[in-house]
Amino acid sequence: MNGTPFSLRLYALTTGALSPFAPSLLQGRVRGGKEDEARLGERLGRSAAPHPGRPVAWLHGASVGEALSLLPLIERLATERPDLAVLATSGTRTSAELMAKRLPADAIHQYVPIDTPAATRAFLDHWRPVLGVFVESELWPNLLLGARRRGTRLALLSARLSEKSRR
Repeated sequence: MNGTPFSLRLYALTTGALSPFAPSLLQGRVRGGKEDEARLGERLGRSAAPHPGRPVAWLHGASVGEALSLLPLIERLATERPDLAVLATSGTRTSAELMAKRLPADAIHQYVPIDTPAATRAFLDHWRPVLGVFVESELWPNLLLGARRRGTRLALLSARLSEKSRR
């Protein structure tokens, strides 16, 4: 983490310290209908899907609108770059349901991991993406820093930051 701003180091330390409470928090979200109990492991960075054995292009859209906006790019990548496996992540049940219906057959959907050092490390260690594309502005510091440290090329599409957020 040399060269990482103090605020991001503090964020990583804090999220790491709070990570033992994540399973309880996620179970509460299951009871509230906001999480899919069968796929909670994905939120902790564990994937049920095996690595596809070829380079992974990872595209993230937080919810339904963002996920929908990724579909044309996912379809084009699948057509023009068959050498790449396509992994789509999102964070809501409705976006996961949409992706299950609309993704090309060989594309993979997984819930984005919660932004703790352990969950993001497990996710990135499993998928080893060569490319990460984020749409809109849901950006998770531990996930982005971990991807950057692994040499993942990152892109941000359609981001809007308010003056307050920019500071």
